[in-house]
Amino acid sequence: MQQNVYVCNTMRQIKKLFLAFTLLSPILSWACINEYYRTEPPFVNNQLDLSAILYSEGHTYPYWKNGFQDDIVMLQRRDSLLSVGLSKLDYKSLSDYAAFELRIGDRKKAVEILEQLYEQHPNEYNIVANLGTAYEVTGNNEKALALLKKAVQINPQSHYGSEWIHVRILEQKIARKDYDKIINLGIQDFSQWIIDKQYRFPRDADSLKMQIAYQLHERIAFIPPPDDIVGQLVLDFADIVAKTAESRDKAIPFYEYAEHYGSSLQKTVAARKQVLKEEKKEVKDTFRWASVVWAIPLLAFGLILAAWLRSIRKHKSEA
Repeated sequence: MQQNVYVCNTMRQIKKLFLAFTLLSPILSWACINEYYRTEPPFVNNQLDLSAILYSEGHTYPYWKNGFQDDIVMLQRRDSLLSVGLSKLDYKSLSDYAAFELRIGDRKKAVEILEQLYEQHPNEYNIVANLGTAYEVTGNNEKALALLKKAVQINPQSHYGSEWIHVRILEQKIARKDYDKIINLGIQDFSQWIIDKQYRFPRDADSLKMQIAYQLHERIAFIPPPDDIVGQLVLDFADIVAKTAESRDKAIPFYEYAEHYGSSLQKTVAARKQVLKEEKKEVKDTFRWASVVWAIPLLAFGLILAAWLRSIRKHKSEA
């Protein structure tokens, strides 16, 4: 009897420990705000996997997924942190909670929490960067820019070294809204740019693709279409893909996605797709004519060889 009571008590303790671990597991796995809402960029053979950016594979979301309102896991993580009690959370877990609120809940509350954390930890990169983002999504771009610049100074390599893009976005939002200057590919005539072998990207092309992809991964989650900034960044990404991929056709879905976010880009996208279509046709025509040109001497050689063989057979028969 005593043994049974002991077993029952032990099982109760195990259940309590399991429940506590379940509630605290988000704190353990999401303690660093740099990991919030973040999946690693999709790779294949150490290269950015373009096919997984816009399209889902199996149970995974596309890398550029809009909105987390339907993400039950994120809701559960937020509620698990809340159930522990905000007063019991350390500053990292509390900033996690604020970030969840910023994404799927009360943004004003998220800003208040992050402001309090910033007063206590003014040089903590995660808090500085996320308060900057919180200011941006609540419309205070000047404060956001100041904090994002400070965050880049603290940790310039964060987010694959891509936060310079975030800084430029804020600068253009505040100033002239000349969003093609964010990445600044300097394209004047696309038909000439796409075939210009002397052109040099403002930064390494592969790094630039990765950095734009990451920034769009973060931004698209907050911002539904239409949005001119997202549209322009996707257009820039598509341009880089068109110029660097083994097949220019890989850029087409990204051009169409850019148009989806920025209706003002319709003419630009249509013109770029037309250039790629004409170039593809020109390549096919060139290959076809090259085949004909090569076929003529081959045919002549074949006729000469056949005549020579006939001549040899004739001499043999006469001998």
